[in-house]
Amino acid sequence: MCGIAGYVNLDRRPLGPESATPILNAMGQSLHHRGPDDTRIMLWENVGFVFKRLSIVDIAGGAQPFETADGAISAMVNGEIYNHREIRPNLAHARLLRTQSDCEVVPYLYLERELALFDSINGMFAAALLDRRKRRLLLARDRLGVKPLFYCTADGGRVLVFASELKGLFAHPAVPRAFDWGAVVSDDRSGEAPPLREYRTGFKGIDRVPAAGLIDVDLTRGSIAIREYWTLPARDEPSERRPASHYVDGYCALLEDSVRLRLMADVGYGLFLSGGVDSSTIAAIAARAGAFPTFSVLSRSTAGSGDAEAAHEVAAVLNLPNHQVYFDEANLVVSPDDWRRILWHCELPHSAAEQLFKFYLHAFAHERYPDLKVMLLGQGSDEFNGGYLSLILGRDVHSNPDDWVAAGERLRATRPGRAPTAVDSCLPNADSSPSQALQQGFAFRSPVRPEARATWDLYVDSFRDNLAVHLWHEDRTAAAHSIENRVPFLDYRLVEFLARVPLEHHGALFVNKQILRRAAERLLPKEFAWRPKGYFFFGPQEKHAFAMMYAILRRNRSELIEQAIAGSLRTNGPLEPDGFRAFAAEVGRNPTGHDVGLLTFLVNMGLLADMADRQARVPAAGRLPVESVRFPEWARASYSRPPSTG
Repeated sequence: MCGIAGYVNLDRRPLGPESATPILNAMGQSLHHRGPDDTRIMLWENVGFVFKRLSIVDIAGGAQPFETADGAISAMVNGEIYNHREIRPNLAHARLLRTQSDCEVVPYLYLERELALFDSINGMFAAALLDRRKRRLLLARDRLGVKPLFYCTADGGRVLVFASELKGLFAHPAVPRAFDWGAVVSDDRSGEAPPLREYRTGFKGIDRVPAAGLIDVDLTRGSIAIREYWTLPARDEPSERRPASHYVDGYCALLEDSVRLRLMADVGYGLFLSGGVDSSTIAAIAARAGAFPTFSVLSRSTAGSGDAEAAHEVAAVLNLPNHQVYFDEANLVVSPDDWRRILWHCELPHSAAEQLFKFYLHAFAHERYPDLKVMLLGQGSDEFNGGYLSLILGRDVHSNPDDWVAAGERLRATRPGRAPTAVDSCLPNADSSPSQALQQGFAFRSPVRPEARATWDLYVDSFRDNLAVHLWHEDRTAAAHSIENRVPFLDYRLVEFLARVPLEHHGALFVNKQILRRAAERLLPKEFAWRPKGYFFFGPQEKHAFAMMYAILRRNRSELIEQAIAGSLRTNGPLEPDGFRAFAAEVGRNPTGHDVGLLTFLVNMGLLADMADRQARVPAAGRLPVESVRFPEWARASYSRPPSTG
């Protein structure tokens, strides 16, 4: 995980070192948390790059940008090329490779294959590549969009600016900082299809390089073309019928190889262990290579859902160290500045209790293990294995294939990209919007588009936004502490495998994620493989997390709420001051329900609008408000203050 940024004068004005270097330094400094180990700046004619390195593979030799031996091609890459050892021998110019860095293969792949350079790559990446001979700049992201990359055309279309995070763009003086209130919640992209469609940035004029996308810039003419280099494959129509177990076998083998590849590192790694089947399965596979630390959120919410205890038990079975990181929701000391820091790192209005938990979980891991730079996650399983069927149907889903049919019927009557997800629980709509809190005329629109496609296709389409939002905040909460997240379930080979499963097996394999659970039975005790799905802190004790967030918003005489109102007024936002204060007070009459999520979402929009408009600096980090405890001791104390482990 690194930070990349740069800009291009599309009108061919050369970048002089005296003016360009300070700008690139500022862009790089805004991304310092992503890559504190090294900084490199490259200037060529009208193009400037800055690279911030987090050293993970080939610590001594992996400085970027990489160049081909003749100096014609330069590339900088944020992420990992997991199969670089398989690629290297097949390069015609293999003898010219000078390092063991995984990313050095990228400029040579382009030298040999040009726009097909990513076809053979298995990895997560955002890349910028300069071809001096053809005067071309390429910006690209991996197939599933795990790694971020944003861009903006500014200064009347004369400048193209790109960066790993929005704050990297804002460091360029030509980039506007106008928050786009309407686009955040009125996101009509019904003409787009996965895998390209993703949640918008929230700022006017700023877009993401699409997942599986290439931004192709002609440096002579200043023209920009957007290309797609990968799509989901067509579904198999096998010549002979194969049993469902055949697909479980194939899935299990691919998942094991995906985890193996993602252990590639010359530094320490760990795993976020939630106690669910996703992270538990990854833990079981990774544990074959040796012990590593695991980290779990321990709070009243996760204890009430059973997640914390399950994580403790899984780690014990696998002989892995497990840090139960305790969040005292009722007394957690999170100041307004602490929340501003979390939100500014996340850059995402959907930030709430989940992002707070994960931000401090990474902070704890970094403090306890300074050499740990890689964290494995179970993210991405639900969006492709059928894990959200209970949300779609509004009831528990077990192993009944008829539920797959029912889910398809429900999806065909649901607006695309807005299936009922944890993310959407924060979004206002025409029925639930707090009318007194918002200016009249500010509408929350959503298209309705019935579909006749297969249920799996509709399911993946509907939850593509959900995945994009999760990948966004997972990247930022880790990057804030100079940690790289890796997601084995988003190996593109796994996703292609699922896309090809014949329709006759969908009900048997995708209800309750049975394809994964049946594979997990081979790796874990059965009770862990079939443990019912949880939703992190959502569940019987979710009220504690909601009350925690409400207390943060109300701290210091509602300091954050007042700042959000001020930000809305200054940026032509929709928050009606008196009405919004009344809405916040109304939510406070029951600060344990889902209206807290809506309030937090609206406050976050005002905060982001205000902080961007005022060019605010990220507040300095305070004391870490969490600690590690021994789960059995804490459980016996029955929600009392846990004993410190010292």
